[in-house]
Amino acid sequence: MSEEYRETVLLPFELSNGNDGRGSKWFSSAKIRKSFEDSLRKLRMVRSPLLFPVRVTVTRILGKGQRLWDSSSIGRGSWKELEDALVVCGWFYDDSPKYITTTDFRQDDCRRSTGPAVELEIVQDGPPFGVAKGVAKMDLEESQ
Repeated sequence: MSEEYRETVLLPFELSNGNDGRGSKWFSSAKIRKSFEDSLRKLRMVRSPLLFPVRVTVTRILGKGQRLWDSSSIGRGSWKELEDALVVCGWFYDDSPKYITTTDFRQDDCRRSTGPAVELEIVQDGPPFGVAKGVAKMDLEESQ
């Protein structure tokens, strides 16, 4: 499949690595998600969900004095709350594999003047919802 959609977005957020533990209390993560949601709304980053499945690459851009984390810490930390806030703000219908097929994590310590921040690369990873695989774009246009 040729990639029809690709977007890179820089978000002015700092991810935590989750080393403080999560325990059995959900209210802490709900509070973090709500904070991300409020910030997205203030930044006018509310939109309509994408109409196709996507792959997401999350890049943690380090700020001054920050260190690289173990690779597994990027996905373990506050990324989940940010992802949930993006769903609430309409970026994706849901964070299930039907809508976000893959999430990869990276770190960048070369753009410290930009960080701390989170860069998202969102790439189409399948046909639009409701369109069978193998149906050509031209076939869709002719049927309309």
